[in-house]
Amino acid sequence: MIAVILEVFKLSLGAFLALQWVSIMLFLIAEWAMVDFYKLGTFDNPKSVFDKVPNFIMRLILGTGFYFNNRFSKYNWFTRKLYMLIALILIGVVSIIIYNLITVPLDLIFN
Repeated sequence: MIAVILEVFKLSLGAFLALQWVSIMLFLIAEWAMVDFYKLGTFDNPKSVFDKVPNFIMRLILGTGFYFNNRFSKYNWFTRKLYMLIALILIGVVSIIIYNLITVPLDLIFN
């Protein structure tokens, strides 16, 4: 039973980290469409729970890409794309390190 829970946790963690990497890649490739999609799916000043839930889901799915896009939006197009590419590479490496730091000790403890 613990092995199944551990495997589901590992798959969920890997999927979440991969999703953040993909969100940066989407903002790198199709920036104008993704910014419009993100702003269309969120509320500026949410007041109720029904307004806050879509904001939470959008931040969970596309949060990293939108964060880096906003952070680099003050630069020109070429520089912004270069910084997004660097962020894409760094987040990929950091995600692999985080995944291994979390899952390898769990494998050693429970297997």
